[in-house]
Amino acid sequence: MTEASLLGAPWRTASLDQPAGWRCDAPAASEAVTWRAFHERIGAWQVLLDTLATPGRRWLLHLKDPLEFAAALIACWERGDSVVLPADDRPDTLAGVDRITHARLGDVAKAHLATPRGASPRWGKLNAERLAVSLYTSGSTGDPQRLNKSFAQLDAELATHARLWPLEGRLVISQVSHQHIYGLLFAILRPLCEGAPMAMSLCRYPETLSDWLWRLDRTRRHSQDAPPGAVLISAPPPLERLPREIDWEAAPRVLKRVHSSGAALSWAASEHACELLGVAVSEIYGSSETGGIAWRIQQQGERWMPLAGVEVRDDCHGALWLRSPFLSSGDWQRQADRISLEGDGFRLLGRSDRILKVGGKRLSLTAMDRALGGHPGVVQARTVWLPERDTRLGAIVQLAPERLPHDHAARRDLIETLRRHLLAAFESTVVPRYWRFVDAWPTDTQGKLSGTVVRRLFRDLEDRRVPRWLGVERQDDDHCRMTLEVPERLRYVQGHFDRHPVVPGVVIVQWIVELAREHLGVSGVFQRLERVKFPTLLVPGERVTLSLALTHDARDTRLAFTARSPRGTHATGRVVFHAQEVNHVE
Repeated sequence: MTEASLLGAPWRTASLDQPAGWRCDAPAASEAVTWRAFHERIGAWQVLLDTLATPGRRWLLHLKDPLEFAAALIACWERGDSVVLPADDRPDTLAGVDRITHARLGDVAKAHLATPRGASPRWGKLNAERLAVSLYTSGSTGDPQRLNKSFAQLDAELATHARLWPLEGRLVISQVSHQHIYGLLFAILRPLCEGAPMAMSLCRYPETLSDWLWRLDRTRRHSQDAPPGAVLISAPPPLERLPREIDWEAAPRVLKRVHSSGAALSWAASEHACELLGVAVSEIYGSSETGGIAWRIQQQGERWMPLAGVEVRDDCHGALWLRSPFLSSGDWQRQADRISLEGDGFRLLGRSDRILKVGGKRLSLTAMDRALGGHPGVVQARTVWLPERDTRLGAIVQLAPERLPHDHAARRDLIETLRRHLLAAFESTVVPRYWRFVDAWPTDTQGKLSGTVVRRLFRDLEDRRVPRWLGVERQDDDHCRMTLEVPERLRYVQGHFDRHPVVPGVVIVQWIVELAREHLGVSGVFQRLERVKFPTLLVPGERVTLSLALTHDARDTRLAFTARSPRGTHATGRVVFHAQEVNHVE
């Protein structure tokens, strides 16, 4: 514990005339909310809670404004209550949370605002082993799992943060939700425990951040009561998307530190944020279950350094084992991440389960698979991580035959329908961006949806010259049939009849040759084309079935092909290869 520990409840003895909150869009320091006013908010919340239930209850707390959230949280704790923090206030999320509360504090916020100010708060006692907060996170099965945090666990982590990154009275500006453990610790509890002011609203947009930094810079020059600077609590998505065209001149003068958590920043994103904001990003690696594990500043090295008191080791499989004062148990615990130990730190090598971070949000791919599978017409679905696409998700969806889209418009409408279906339970930032609709589940020769198959399904994202491959049905070594789509951004249709783009016939033939080599093992030398026809134009977004058949004689191997869609036949003919150069896969 430090002198300003959570268990010491330092908000009780804070200097009442100092700012607890700051209206960053206000023109002057007089718009600060003092600790005296914050105490009145705590007291008003307690008055309201007293009308709803006796002390010792659990409340479902969801409030978007940081200072109002902090007042409600402290009111509960000082009454002897605990709180449950849902990740968001979506109906599906709340439906999955245990019904253990008398009321949702988010629902009574308006009533609280009408409660007369001036109520004095009642101070209670915060026992180390007492339950402080429960959070929900995705489990390996996709079902929400409740995580209980005691005051002792929170206090240990806050003390570690304060020693490593002291706030020293700086304004805390947050771009992340305090309904999750990272935002709760860094944007709410740290300023409460260290006596630093917090911005009274979330900073959602880069334009807002720039404006706030400029206002704080001007206020500091004209008022001695202004915070000495600012600390930004952020995450990969907002840092990756900082626009260069915004004026960031004030940032280096005001920002002391930038924190990021939720996912690892790429080197390019770290450099981008450092260049614009004038301060290197301090990344924190951890999870809701474990709390903080390690930290790094990429400009000082790629390794992650364990936080004070945290021990890490690996096993023969490269799995991370952890022993931490932030956990309820002092035993070693195996984690889903794989690591490589290097000196006194380690490198992250990825996760070994179906839980990952997408856009800084923790997501169970199993839960999303289940949600997609529940939509009418969906036979089965699998969401996959596409690291080369800025960690965005892809979705492989097997549909009933009558549901398959055969053109661009139908595919676009289907994607929009599935997106709306997912938005009932997931945030828009984690909904898959890339979709592959199949009529048969794509597998390798071992009957598995392997990494090779997944890469083939999404290969057109990296190579805009190839078709969108949607699976192959092999009849024997010399015959196969596969489904293809023409990508809307196919390189070869650009400038090829601008008003009505089509796929050139020579491109179709090239695809057929390459696919025959890949799936039928053809490795001979191209000789000639025979009886080639293109009866119906092939257009972007169109879905076609390509049938390939090999025949052999003493001299040559002939590849017969037919490409059809519901609109008609798009290509027929034969490709001849020299027989001596043909090789068959056994």
